[in-house]
Amino acid sequence: MTSSYGADQIQVLEGLEAVRKRPGMYIGTTGPRGLHHLVYEVVDNSIDEALAGHCTHIEVDFNADGSVTVTDDGRGIPTGIVSKTGKSGVETVMTVLHAGGKFGGGGYKVSGGLHGVGISVVNALSEWVEVTVWLDQKEYLQRYERGTPVTELNAKPSKGNRTGTSVRFLPDTQIFSTGIEFDYATVAGRLRELGYLNAGVRITFSDKRLELLKSSEPRVETYCYEGGIKEYIAYMNRDKQPLHEEVIYVQGERNNVQIEVALQWCVDAFSDNVLGFANNIRTIDGGTHLEGLKAVLTRTMNSIARKRNKIKENESNLAGENVREGLTAVISVKVPDPEFEGQTKTKLGNTEVRGIVDSLVGEVLTEYLEFRPQVADAILEKAIQAFKAAEAARRARDLVRRKSVLESSPLPGKLADCSSRDPSKSEIYLVEGDSAGGCWISNTYISLADGSVKTIKEIVDEQAEGKEHFCYTVRESGNIGIERITNARMTKANAEVIKLTLDNGEILICTPDHPFMLRDGSYRPAAMLTPEDSLMPLNRKLSKKTPQGQGLNGYEMVWNPSNDKWIYTHLLADFYNLKHGVYQASDGNHRHHVDFKKLNNNPTNIQRLPAAAHLALHRANLDQTLHRPDVIEKSRQAHMAEDYRAMMSQRMQQPETRQILSEQAKAQWEDQDYKAYMTSKWRDFYETDETYRQKNKELLNKAQQEYWSSEENRLAQSERVSNHFANNPEARETHSQLAKEQWQDEELLDWRREKTKEQWTPEFREKRKAALNETYYRKTLEALKKIHLHAGWMDLDLYNDYRRREKDKSLLKFETFCDRYFDGDAVYAREAIRNYNHRVVKIEPVEERYDVYDIEVPNSHNFALGAGIFVHNSAKQGR
Repeated sequence: MTSSYGADQIQVLEGLEAVRKRPGMYIGTTGPRGLHHLVYEVVDNSIDEALAGHCTHIEVDFNADGSVTVTDDGRGIPTGIVSKTGKSGVETVMTVLHAGGKFGGGGYKVSGGLHGVGISVVNALSEWVEVTVWLDQKEYLQRYERGTPVTELNAKPSKGNRTGTSVRFLPDTQIFSTGIEFDYATVAGRLRELGYLNAGVRITFSDKRLELLKSSEPRVETYCYEGGIKEYIAYMNRDKQPLHEEVIYVQGERNNVQIEVALQWCVDAFSDNVLGFANNIRTIDGGTHLEGLKAVLTRTMNSIARKRNKIKENESNLAGENVREGLTAVISVKVPDPEFEGQTKTKLGNTEVRGIVDSLVGEVLTEYLEFRPQVADAILEKAIQAFKAAEAARRARDLVRRKSVLESSPLPGKLADCSSRDPSKSEIYLVEGDSAGGCWISNTYISLADGSVKTIKEIVDEQAEGKEHFCYTVRESGNIGIERITNARMTKANAEVIKLTLDNGEILICTPDHPFMLRDGSYRPAAMLTPEDSLMPLNRKLSKKTPQGQGLNGYEMVWNPSNDKWIYTHLLADFYNLKHGVYQASDGNHRHHVDFKKLNNNPTNIQRLPAAAHLALHRANLDQTLHRPDVIEKSRQAHMAEDYRAMMSQRMQQPETRQILSEQAKAQWEDQDYKAYMTSKWRDFYETDETYRQKNKELLNKAQQEYWSSEENRLAQSERVSNHFANNPEARETHSQLAKEQWQDEELLDWRREKTKEQWTPEFREKRKAALNETYYRKTLEALKKIHLHAGWMDLDLYNDYRRREKDKSLLKFETFCDRYFDGDAVYAREAIRNYNHRVVKIEPVEERYDVYDIEVPNSHNFALGAGIFVHNSAKQGR
């Protein structure tokens, strides 16, 4: 340690020496973030040229030697002598800090590189830099090493009128001791961002590090977006469900400050994602532009909410975070004289920008939403739900913080405080302990009657906001039904769980003791299930009209395990409403979906109406039905179909197309799995389409008649048969025996059929079917299901082999099974087999422990998971 401090201890760092001495002051860090910042500094200069209207194409290359090249088609760095430095313009901007055309000299109206140290810092922190400038039909080249020029600015003639600048640099390992390997994804993200922020500018990004890529070709991507930040919003929301399809867009300029804002709220997002940019630089620490945007959003939405009576006069305003819940937004401002905090420019400080953003966005957003009340209502509804959830959470926190004698003795972890002064809101549960408190990890899906499938954690969160949910359940009668979900909650923290795999590939994770519903309505704990256990299934489908025009199109149906038949889900909701006295059957015989959404079968969305009133309601709301955009589009496509089919028909007749398709088909049909799959699908189609079966029968009959009408064909077949029996003497005896079994007296068969019909009266059929349901019917159905699982389709030969092997007379022939229980309808019988049950194929221990959740289902006490099975609910413990 120096004992004295005098003038000799004062150091003066010349030129770029200060940058190399303290690089963190200029690029933030010498780690990976600082390394990539070098690329951004060079690219920002090219972007500034684009902002000035002089650049349309920027190329960024990762070279094989580890260096980076950035090339643009801008005006090119001036090459003349700068009077103040006595150096060329190129050498001045490369070696002198705070030198450039961005300080009010008229070179740039708007710029991201304000401080003028960007390119010179890159020069200082690189092992070498090569700068190429195309200007005045000449090509200029100069090389630098660690900030010092090692060559003169050499010029040579250049063909054409090309202009622009290319900077190639290799970071210095003396500075970046952790490595100088650039990450492609990191830079690609920034370049894509710049592509969105500068509509129409093309950025080409190439990675030529073939050894690193393990490829013989470089990786090349191009970013060019005519839609600008509107496309950026669409990109960020590509995996989300927008609340409104159109991106709200605001653009304008005031006091030379250019503003661009794009907004879109999403249904399935519960936090905001607001990105701010100033002169193309991401302001991750915010700034006045973001402050202005957030303020105007809050003020505008509250104003509209009060105008539309969404918030009452005596109610509090929505908070900013409520308004922004689910919002994806981008704000990009272009400021002539930006004030940034630090060289890395993470926060904008211009105070005037806030007011400009506030006024401009406020005017445009207000006008937009006033002309689109449906969008405004949707956004406000989401914000109000967020407000209610926040209030509920606040009250819960206050409840936890209460100080009282009662709370001085903490409750056991499995008990919840449920005190209330209102007896109507109080009840007591008697339970068995933790085993009654089940049992699912947070991302377990539950099938809901509104057509959605949500995780149990989402249901817990939404119920905290006051939202209702209805699930599928098996009622005490054994019939499928709908019931309200109550008391969704976390039941245990850090619980032991197991993993179960079902025969449909679904994976479930729950506590070992959670009860699963079996096909007979009983329950078995998860850990005790075996592949032989038959689980109660949930099967759903969309309805289709029959060829005769019967039924409905596009409505959900569920399989009823009690009678093995499909039933419309809205009839289950109707039954729920009748049972709970919501309305009377006399109110009308039509069931109407209140929100016009066919798949939303919540009981709260179903009402009974007289037929005339129902039809009148639909006529008055054609925008919800026939005039919906998707219906109009479907109609438009249908009108186009004839031209399209004609065009495709002509194309398919071309020899080269037919050859390609033939080769592809031959290769595809060589795949045995594909062949088996297509055979199964054809069988399903054949058995479900009466028109096709009849047409196919007629074609085959016509073909065989034409074939056998030929004397030549008959003689050829006769010769083949003679040769077969001559070469296979035993075949004659085999066929003789088979004929005796098959060809019985037809009159006797007819007499037997008539007598059977006389004996099988309706009363007798009902009694017999009821008596055999648990024997012949169930045993046959289970056996057929086993065959279906084993073969992948209903292989009757395998089933008959199984019957003979088991020697169980209660296993009916498939034909008998169809006739007795499905009125001879084989298609209906096959559907019952497919929908009969699910099974567990694997149970595995899980080392990690999870917080687990459950719900309550009044009356029936079971619910359907998204995986397609039913399980028991739990009960909350209270004191």
